[in-house]
Amino acid sequence: MKLRFRNNSLRLRVNRPEVENLAAGGAVEERVDFPGGARLAYILESSPESAPSASFQDGVVRVSAPGWQIKDWARGEAIGLYFHVSGEGAELRVAIEKDLQCVEGPAEERDPDAFARAAGKNC
Repeated sequence: MKLRFRNNSLRLRVNRPEVENLAAGGAVEERVDFPGGARLAYILESSPESAPSASFQDGVVRVSAPGWQIKDWARGEAIGLYFHVSGEGAELRVAIEKDLQCVEGPAEERDPDAFARAAGKNC
């Protein structure tokens, strides 16, 4: 799973096994360990709730999306799920996207579990 922050938004990109795990009701977690012992973790999970949510607490970014929505997305052709989470005067834009194959660029950037990219499209 990849995480990107930009202009009060976050984007999570997930590969095939991760999407399958989410569709089965699971969660995907990654972490970054910094020198000095600090850690940033990020979790994407399927939720029984009817609305998506996002939070940041104690070094953990947690994004939850309704399970039914994840299942529909996982078996469909749509690349992403997009929503806004509002609260306490702030609005966060969230994108959860299928990670597409990179056909150009360094080999270490290529994920063999990524989704096939439409012909003629590069990274």
